[in-house]
Amino acid sequence: MWFASMSSPGEYPWTLNLVWKLLHGDQGALGLFAANPFPGKEPRFVRAVAYRYRFAVPGNSEGAWWVRERLGLWLPPLSAESRELRQFLEAYGWIGPPAITPPR
Repeated sequence: MWFASMSSPGEYPWTLNLVWKLLHGDQGALGLFAANPFPGKEPRFVRAVAYRYRFAVPGNSEGAWWVRERLGLWLPPLSAESRELRQFLEAYGWIGPPAITPPR
């Protein structure tokens, strides 16, 4: 996802599809990660934070390779109930409209 952060979510719409899949515990999407970031159950919200990385000073006392600076939210917190997320994914044909239960 590092390359997507060089632009906006609108230019990388697949990131929103990935968020949807993570929110629903999709095993294929979770398999893209070295370890499940949400063990036990699906997350209530997913967000993405952008950072700028630079090399740390060699031989620093922390033994760090990188120093990062938080730039801000790249993608605000989204939930499975987010109407905007659902509408976006429907427009791309990645999900269908919600099922409507007929009245009894």
